[in-house]
Amino acid sequence: MVLEFWFERKTAMPDAWQIVLQSFLFVSLAVGATVLLGLQQSNLAFLFFVSLPSIPFLLKVFQSEVEEEEKPDRRKFLGSKTLARHFTALKVLAAYFFGLVIAFTFFYLILPPDYSNALFSMQKAELQNIRGSFQGYAINAVAATDAFELIFTHNLQVLLFVVIFSLIYGAGAVLILVWNASVIGVFLGDFSNAYILSGGAGLSGFTGGHITGVSLGLLGILPHGVFELLSYLTAALAGGVLSAAVIRGDFNKPFFTQIVYDIAKLLGWAILFLAIGAFIETYPALLA
Repeated sequence: MVLEFWFERKTAMPDAWQIVLQSFLFVSLAVGATVLLGLQQSNLAFLFFVSLPSIPFLLKVFQSEVEEEEKPDRRKFLGSKTLARHFTALKVLAAYFFGLVIAFTFFYLILPPDYSNALFSMQKAELQNIRGSFQGYAINAVAATDAFELIFTHNLQVLLFVVIFSLIYGAGAVLILVWNASVIGVFLGDFSNAYILSGGAGLSGFTGGHITGVSLGLLGILPHGVFELLSYLTAALAGGVLSAAVIRGDFNKPFFTQIVYDIAKLLGWAILFLAIGAFIETYPALLA
């Protein structure tokens, strides 16, 4: 793996732009492999091919974070030593996710309809069920006062799976991250297509129209989506760091107490981010 080589030859993690390019490469290779092989369950195979090369990358991130715990405390970042120790890893994970979203959106827009429908069928079906949530409104037939609890509970269940998968499989959360990135990519692609069709743009408006459409689509999910993404990334980091520490057998080492403290703090932040995201998402309904 190219990314493994980067980690082996560098003392620091790759730059954010390198991670974005690497994520784009993961999706590009997955598209090519799925289309060329002509697999029957192409959607599942597509997600698998994206996730497979991502696992070594995430494992390297988690292992690097455990090694950070062994070092003396650094200066506080935004008043927190925990954030100072793990801020770089959170940036790397965010860049990885952002790269996936860009790649999924790109291929959803440029692939012929037959290929696009085959690769993104599950995501399109999922969007039919949660499109109301993406627009920032509560689900129909649910009282506005119950919307926050409904959305927060659902997202908390996802958060729990992220932690469990990361803890048991080390980089197991990659499946959830890839899935969420693909759903967002399809959402942005659908919004972009709808914007172009309504505006009557032709091929000459491809670049500007698509960029504008994607930008407006991003604004539709950005307010609450940012906090949900921060929550899932933080939870994945917490579970992955604990898993890496267990594998290394760090139970009896002096810094293990610090690892547990950081993990508890990261999980607390993750739950807080979820609550903020759920509030923002249901805020219009609460005012209605």
